[in-house]
Amino acid sequence: MHSRTRRPSPAMIVAVIALIMSLAGTAVAAKQLGKNSVGPKQLKSKAVTTGKIRPNAVNGSKVANESLTNEDIRMSTLVNVPSASEATHAGNADTLGAERHSAACPQSTVLIRGLCYDVTLQGPVAGVGKAATACAQKGGFLPSVMELYTARTLVFLGSGTPPEHAVADVYYYDDFDPLTITVDGSGTIKQLDAEGVGSNTKYICAYQLVR
Repeated sequence: MHSRTRRPSPAMIVAVIALIMSLAGTAVAAKQLGKNSVGPKQLKSKAVTTGKIRPNAVNGSKVANESLTNEDIRMSTLVNVPSASEATHAGNADTLGAERHSAACPQSTVLIRGLCYDVTLQGPVAGVGKAATACAQKGGFLPSVMELYTARTLVFLGSGTPPEHAVADVYYYDDFDPLTITVDGSGTIKQLDAEGVGSNTKYICAYQLVR
């Protein structure tokens, strides 16, 4: 018997050549992708991973506004901005000084423009000097005329009928007569001699906020 070798038909040869050329063209096209030719439709879901992104390639302009949350930020790496630092200092304003004294008014006093005042008249005592001493013993001082005048709406300075008025920290002599100044609840300011207040001197004390 004689063996016969079958040669491929011309049609088969043409088909194989066409297939080879088609595959070669696909490979070339894959290597020569044009600019902006790959879009969202060409990417598989979750195809871009962390390892595919160049370091520092993503900046603020690539992040949607208000998209980052606390879980996305390592809080320990953040530093205080100046305004936050000032807010921290303000939060500590209730304790001041090396010994952290409490910034509070004494009991039975009211805070008015940075000073604490007795809310009612004190005394009576015998004269302005005794009133000043009494305030000093409590850690305070006699207010000035204007301090009394501006505080009158929040503290009781009396009706104005002697001795219902508060003596100010004023004591002086005019023609050898001792004089002082008083302020009452209506805002009336009077100059009185020592006998006018005498043993019926009433007063309120003022105190520094930080004691």
